Amino acid sequence: MRKDYLKLRLSDPCPACKVPLQTSDSEDEPSDKGNRRSTIGMEDPYALPIAVSAAQDTRTHVVVELYETEKSYVEALEILVKKYLQPLKSPENAGLLDAFLVDEIFYQVPGILNVHQVFLEQLRRRLEQWDLQQKVGDVFLDVFTKPTVMDTYMSFINNLKKAKETIKTAASSRPAFAKFLDAMARDHKGKLSLDNLLIKPVQKFPSYKLLIQRLIKHTDQTHPDHKLLLEAQKEIHELLELINCTERESLELEQQQQTLRELEQMIEGLSNLVTADRMFLRHETVTMPSAQGTIKDRALFLFNDTLLITSVKRRTGTIKKPIPTYQSSIASQMEGNKYKLLMRISLADLEIVKAKDENLRRIMHEVETLTEDVNTLTQISEHVAALHTQHSQLEEIVRDMLHSLNRQLSERQNSDTQLCYMEISVHTPNGPENLTIIYPKAEKRSSWEELVNETKQKLCVYGQERPAPEFLSPVPIRKTRAGLQFTCAAPTLPPKGQSPDVWVCNSDGYVGQVCVLTLSPKPQVTSCNGVCNARILCVACVPPAPAPALARQHTLDIPSTSSLNSTGSVKPGISISDPDDSCKNIRLDSSSSSDDEDDGSSTSENQDAQSERSQESATIRLHSSLTASLGNHRSTLTPNHSKSLSTPHTGQNIQVHPVMKSSSNPAVDKQAMGITSGTLSSPASRQSSEDSGTTANQPTMWLGTEDGCIHVYNCLDNIRIKKNKVKLQHNSGVHSIVYVEGKVFVALGNGDLVVYCRDIEGSWSERCVIAVGSGSSPVSSMLLSAGRLWCATHASIKIINPHTLQVDETFQISSESKPISHMAVAGNTIWLSLHNAAQLRCYNATSREQLAEINITPQVTKMLHGCDDIIRQHKAACLRVTALLAARDTLWVGTSAGVLLTAPLHNAPNKRTGVFTHPHLTGITYGHTGHVRFLTIVENPVPPKQPTKSTQTSLKTKALSRRSTNAEKLQKQTESNQNNKETLIISGGDGYEDFRSSTMTEDAGREDSTNHLLLWRV
Repeated sequence: MRKDYLKLRLSDPCPACKVPLQTSDSEDEPSDKGNRRSTIGMEDPYALPIAVSAAQDTRTHVVVELYETEKSYVEALEILVKKYLQPLKSPENAGLLDAFLVDEIFYQVPGILNVHQVFLEQLRRRLEQWDLQQKVGDVFLDVFTKPTVMDTYMSFINNLKKAKETIKTAASSRPAFAKFLDAMARDHKGKLSLDNLLIKPVQKFPSYKLLIQRLIKHTDQTHPDHKLLLEAQKEIHELLELINCTERESLELEQQQQTLRELEQMIEGLSNLVTADRMFLRHETVTMPSAQGTIKDRALFLFNDTLLITSVKRRTGTIKKPIPTYQSSIASQMEGNKYKLLMRISLADLEIVKAKDENLRRIMHEVETLTEDVNTLTQISEHVAALHTQHSQLEEIVRDMLHSLNRQLSERQNSDTQLCYMEISVHTPNGPENLTIIYPKAEKRSSWEELVNETKQKLCVYGQERPAPEFLSPVPIRKTRAGLQFTCAAPTLPPKGQSPDVWVCNSDGYVGQVCVLTLSPKPQVTSCNGVCNARILCVACVPPAPAPALARQHTLDIPSTSSLNSTGSVKPGISISDPDDSCKNIRLDSSSSSDDEDDGSSTSENQDAQSERSQESATIRLHSSLTASLGNHRSTLTPNHSKSLSTPHTGQNIQVHPVMKSSSNPAVDKQAMGITSGTLSSPASRQSSEDSGTTANQPTMWLGTEDGCIHVYNCLDNIRIKKNKVKLQHNSGVHSIVYVEGKVFVALGNGDLVVYCRDIEGSWSERCVIAVGSGSSPVSSMLLSAGRLWCATHASIKIINPHTLQVDETFQISSESKPISHMAVAGNTIWLSLHNAAQLRCYNATSREQLAEINITPQVTKMLHGCDDIIRQHKAACLRVTALLAARDTLWVGTSAGVLLTAPLHNAPNKRTGVFTHPHLTGITYGHTGHVRFLTIVENPVPPKQPTKSTQTSLKTKALSRRSTNAEKLQKQTESNQNNKETLIISGGDGYEDFRSSTMTEDAGREDSTNHLLLWRV
């Protein structure tokens, strides 16, 4: 081996290898060599050094093979450019093919050639200096990790089918062009046609993968190239997966389009079926009763947005219709029948009517139960068969049970033909029309019902470019006291890379409780603790003071102010909860959480005494450090400006600002010793924070209660062992709290808006009190739009400048006596609802013009059509909006009926008409039995996945984004996935309901009073 190494180092490289890379005019026929430029040493610009060609080790041979295959590939690309593209675009051949068609055929080919010319040149330079320690893995990484390479290949592959169709069409319609193609194919040394040359870029990366695998096999782990080759293997694998994914998507799309074309030809009276976004899903032969009472054969064809109903007749005589070149399975099944279009129904106008007969619902429930038992026993049978010990007796018992259940299931399914009936309601201009469809088997009816419902939810409403929210799971929260109901919820602001917790507030009018929902590794409630003796109305998350020194001590995911309020209020936990039964307290929820207060209201009986003692000594240390710093700070304040709330409460008379005396009169908790932007961390996880002696670098949760208290907690504290750090008392209930650019705005029940600001030390002090409303018209909702704070008071909105703290504008929303209850901002539009009303209103945030008014009653009624008549009538009679949220270009609406509605938002006017597009509200399958109490949004970091799964997901998204008409939105989704974050929507309410279910179960109503959290991924 050493001898070979010396031989390689002492050999002079071939003179040709020292010449810069050039492209020859032809590399195919010997007759062409006389036409090439004749230069000494340039007979072959891609020739290998002789010494490298003579090397004996396997690794060098693999590198030489890599170089030779790359050289052949570059030559093929040069032929495409120099023998096809350039001649066809030259003036003398202008009549052969239009220039735009030439560009379409050879789209991105020059770009691919440039990439591989660079790659080949770098390989050549490495081989010029070849020795046994030389590297090539970094050459792969240098070339194929550039985003432009992926974009170039994806664009080429997406265009390849179109290019081939253009070649085929042009060759059939232009004889001169066809002769040109034949001549070029004959001149090629391998007799390859243009189609065969164009497919080479698709075939290239599999050969790269195999060659790199061989290189890794013959490269020692201590070799400097080994790690680089492993990285290169990963990158090439990802590119190959992306290419394959794009090819599959392109093939699937073509197959779908071909199926649509065949169906359009076979169904008489059908037209305009083929569109880019339409997909065929399923077909079925059924029977339907006619108006005359007879039963007739019909065929159903289900698409992602349409249902077709056709007549079916058997063909007679010889079928003369030519068979298409590409025949799908559906076309082959339909050959023996004739189909005529009877009805074309949009899925948006179709609803499946749930069964009302109690006996039928009971039988359907029995069938579902037996089916589940059969599936379970089948799995048990498989496990029993895998036992190594004697199991014949157990196997016989399981087999007998399975046989018995199958017999019962068959009897149930055959005993009542009503199980095969499905009734649908179609919305027509003349009113609803009911149709009855009879399936051959009950299983088919059940599967069709499920497919139609899922299709309506996922594809019809949102479209392929806007996926429907993915329901994750319901999370029940058991009540520790009778009468506890959700009021608000919000996520914490976690350290960078960690998942936030969601603090969910419950109240029964006497006790305020906080339940902590942990999202990682799976959503689950970790604790429920009482924190105060009053109803909790609102929560808000306040980020730490933006000091560079503090940021270095403790790094957090701190969004900008615009991010915190991107959906209408503070982002971590934007949620507006339902008023209580007395309808007096409107709750706006923003991100926050809370901690235990030492008031004896905690429901956790097992407190850790040692943790309490550690906390007390840590509090004493904090008190000492804060007293010194705050003492210096108090000397800089004057009563005419602001009163520092970091002054300790000693029981003496405290000097209060005159405005504070007349309006809010806050008192500082005895143990607080100061209001800062953060407090002590939990001993176990954040010891470094305690050691630093500073708390301004910690995010806090501000919790507002009905008795006028604001409890401030460190959102990183363990709520089971930590007490609130600050307790501020006001003379009226705290209705809402919003953080805006270093200020905290607190809306009180007497109509005042209290503003807290940070001082230079990071402590909070009251800046001023703004009289926005009155005791009879308090601020019911607040949100941030275009840098202004919108405050809803009764039926008007006051817009406040958060910097000058002045009311810039006041405008009236309604002349009705109903006050505004909820607001949400989406771009340049403001959505709001009125108290006890089932209408939504949309306003332009700039012109204040009303853009739309939408009644939610029809959509809610659709979702409730399977409920008991009395329950449905009761919910419809008192229907109102109870929660409102705008997130990710989607409006979420919570209702008193427990139904959740969503609508895709188009904030900009229609480009063609210039008119605002009214969003279409649609019910979500899953909801609550009772009121939707709140809605909130959470940004949750996604843990790293296995490379293969992660690659498949991200690559598919990238491939779709380059093919979709809505590439910009999918690109944003791709970037979000790359940032390893997912967006979750959480609703809280009474009970949990699956509105698809048409059966009555024994457990029905048992969980109606249990509070549930429902989670969606968007």
